[in-house]
Amino acid sequence: MTTMVVVASKHGSTAEIGERIASVLAARGVKAHVKDVGEADKWLYETDNVVVGMPVYRQKLLEEGTLFLEANRTELLGKPLFLFAVGGGPSLDPKLVAQLERLPHREITYFRGAMDESQLSFFEKLQLRVAQAPRDADLRDWPAIEDWAEGLLAYGVS
Repeated sequence: MTTMVVVASKHGSTAEIGERIASVLAARGVKAHVKDVGEADKWLYETDNVVVGMPVYRQKLLEEGTLFLEANRTELLGKPLFLFAVGGGPSLDPKLVAQLERLPHREITYFRGAMDESQLSFFEKLQLRVAQAPRDADLRDWPAIEDWAEGLLAYGVS
């Protein structure tokens, strides 16, 4: 069986989480591949399980991630689907949870991400300054991410 970890990532934090999930699965004997959301639809027919990760920006899921899920809804119906969102806040907004719950998923989770000011646009830096938020921070809880990845095995991901 094959598991594909699909990531939509604007600045790389979500992609790094997807890589860690795939490496945890691979260490447990799962054939796991990471694909960017832009190319993943070409590989859906070859995979048995799908994990999709997407970041949250300005209280919205990154559009590339939601477009992938909607465009491939029929194909994803026949596969175990696991979703994770990544953001800077302490929890995922209930509206975004509701948006994700409309998809045929097995599990949804939320991880905090990382911000590297050198990768942010002028507008993004300005938004963080106005919100008085840190512009350089790594809030990722790697042990929690690894635990979640290992927990996928209980769903039969193999």
